[in-house]
Amino acid sequence: MSERSAARVVVVGEGALADEVVRNLALAGIPSAVHRPADFWATLRLADLQDCYCAVAAGCDRRALLRLNALVQVAGVDFVSVSLGPGGIMLGTFPYGSDVECACVECDFDARQADVVAVQPDPIATGVAGALAAAAALQCAGIGARRLSIPALMAASTSTPLQRRSNCPACAPPLRSPRVVRTRNRWAARTAICPDSAALEGQTLRLSDPIVIRCECPHCGPVEALAGAINRPVQELPDEVPACPGCGSTALSVEVRDEFSLRDLAERFGGGPVPAKFALASIGGTAVCFDLESAAVRDTGAA
Repeated sequence: MSERSAARVVVVGEGALADEVVRNLALAGIPSAVHRPADFWATLRLADLQDCYCAVAAGCDRRALLRLNALVQVAGVDFVSVSLGPGGIMLGTFPYGSDVECACVECDFDARQADVVAVQPDPIATGVAGALAAAAALQCAGIGARRLSIPALMAASTSTPLQRRSNCPACAPPLRSPRVVRTRNRWAARTAICPDSAALEGQTLRLSDPIVIRCECPHCGPVEALAGAINRPVQELPDEVPACPGCGSTALSVEVRDEFSLRDLAERFGGGPVPAKFALASIGGTAVCFDLESAAVRDTGAA
């Protein structure tokens, strides 16, 4: 695997299918970087993805696929999804970098089953799927998203154009190719720089990570054991929410939000960082993405 700083294609996946994608890219002389589906949200920076021209999801589960789909749309790079399961090989190409009106991954979810990876995939089919995904990553640019289905190696394949759903929330503005601005992940207003900062307090931002803003027992109020989950991403909540120590109820009320005004963010996080990769906003009719993690890396002096 090549150094991530020099990568031209990002591969999110693990196991034989991801290995085959990387191997075929290497044969073509294309440097790539691999991230595990379980933790790519923490390891793959938006700035690094923007330096690439394509991302490949190799056998990702539905949750990882949809999160990667959102990140790739914001970065404005092409996207390839490949899976191998009981239904054969499924390859999707989404040229976000060249066609801002193309369908997205979620536009097509209602028309097909969620990706299922075979427990012991056939090595020949895996090799074919990896080669197809690598080739698609190098030729994805164009007009329109497509899905290629190969039910069996000796069966005829089907290539289908994908149509964008008008009500699809996953590709609605400002997710699709916004202007990316790298900024400080700090939310206390600087009156010396912006003396009229009060005028900005009503600006709404949509965070990449839904935040827990309330977690309490309907009978006893806030649960101390979950106090640390407040103002943290919802994925950090424990899989099994503890019972209320006061009444023993497990029917706790959890409120989650991903949209906040600047006033909300300043009150909740002050001079500290918001636990999100990016924030989206529509400012003066223009879609803007504030890249929050690259500033945090500079602040800590990390590479």
